Amino acid sequence: MEQPIWIALFFIAIAIGYALGRRDRRRRHSNRMKNLSHEYMRGLNFLLNEQPDKAVDIFVNSLDVNANTIDTHLGLARLFRKRGEVDRATRIHSNLLEQQDLPAEVREDVQLELARDYIAAGVLDRAEIILQEMLERGTRSEVQVMRHLMSIFEQEKDWHNALAVGDRLLVRDNSVSSVLAHYCCELAERLDGEDQMNSARRTLRRALAYDPGCVRANLILGRYEMNEHQWDNAIRAFRRIRRQDASFFDEVLDDLERCYVALGREAQLDKLLAKVAIDHPSTSVVLKLAERLHSRYGEKAASVFIADYMKAHPTVRGLSRIIEMNIGHTEGSAREHFGILQSLTQQLLSEQSFYQCGHCGFDAHHLHWQCPTCKHWGTIRPQQEQEQH
Repeated sequence: MEQPIWIALFFIAIAIGYALGRRDRRRRHSNRMKNLSHEYMRGLNFLLNEQPDKAVDIFVNSLDVNANTIDTHLGLARLFRKRGEVDRATRIHSNLLEQQDLPAEVREDVQLELARDYIAAGVLDRAEIILQEMLERGTRSEVQVMRHLMSIFEQEKDWHNALAVGDRLLVRDNSVSSVLAHYCCELAERLDGEDQMNSARRTLRRALAYDPGCVRANLILGRYEMNEHQWDNAIRAFRRIRRQDASFFDEVLDDLERCYVALGREAQLDKLLAKVAIDHPSTSVVLKLAERLHSRYGEKAASVFIADYMKAHPTVRGLSRIIEMNIGHTEGSAREHFGILQSLTQQLLSEQSFYQCGHCGFDAHHLHWQCPTCKHWGTIRPQQEQEQH
C-alpha cells in the first residue's frame, strides 16, 4: 500500500513544482515587460523632448532585438535619417547587425538601410562595399541594390561601372534604358576630351542602341562630324533629331546653317526651314528663316515675314527682333520709344524660362540633360515660347 502513496506524492510534487515554475516565469516575464514598457516610454519621452541622443541610448540598450521590436528599431532609424540625423540612424542599424541571431531576411533589410545611411551621409565607399557584397552573395532586394549602386557610380562619375551595373539591371527593369543612354553620352564626352574619338563614336552608337530616341546622342554626334568637316554626316545626325523630338530641333538650327553654308546648299536649308515652319512652327525657326530672307532679299522682306508670323503667334522674342530690325530706321521721339520697347522686351526675355523639367517643374534658361533639382535624366525639355496677347 505504501508504494502507490509514494508514487502519487511524487507526481503531486512534480505538478506543484511545474505550477510554481510557470507562475515564476509569468512573474519574471511580467516584470520584464513592465521594465521594457517603462524604458520604451522613457525613450519616447526623450525623443519628443528633442533629446535624440538619450532616446537612441534607451532604444539601443533596453529594447531587445526580436520579431516584436525590429520594426521599432528600423522605424526609429528611418525617422532619424529623414530628419538628417544620419549618424544616429547608422548607430541603430550597426547595433542591429551586431545581433548574432538576426534572421537572414531581416539582416538583408538592415544592411540595405545601413547602405542608405552611408549614401545620405555622402560616405559612398562604405555604401558601395555593403551593396557589392549583397549583390555578390545574392539578395531578394537585387533591383534596389543595383539602383543604389548606379546612383553611387553616377555621383562618382564612374560611367564604366555605372553602365556595367545598368546592363544587369536592364534585364530586370528596361525603364533604365534612357538613363544608360545618358551615361553613354557622358562617357563619350569624356573620351572626346581624352582624344579617343573612335571610342566616343562607338559609345554614342551604344547610347542609341539603349534608347533610339536619345536626342543628346545625335546632337553630340552631329557636332563631332562638324569638327571633322563631315558636313553631310552632321546634317543627317541633326535631321534625325527632328524625327526623335521636334521640340529639340531649335537647338541645332545654327549648326545646320553652318553645315549647309559650308556645302554651298543654302537653298536646301531655306526649303527645310520653310517646311519646319509649317509642320512645327516655333519662334526660333521663324527668326532663323527671317535671317535667311534678310541675307537674300533684304531687311524689308524679313521684317514683313516676322510681322506676319507675329500676327498669328505673338511672342516677346519675335517682337524684340522686329524692334531690332526697325530701330535703325527711326529718328527722334520714335527712336526713343523703340529704345524703351527694346529695353522692356529684353527684360522680359531675361525673366523667361525656355526649358522645364517634366518631373519636378524646375525652370531653366539653359538646357540641362540631368535636372539639377530632382536629378532625373532627360526630363528637361524646351518649352514653346508663350504667346503674348
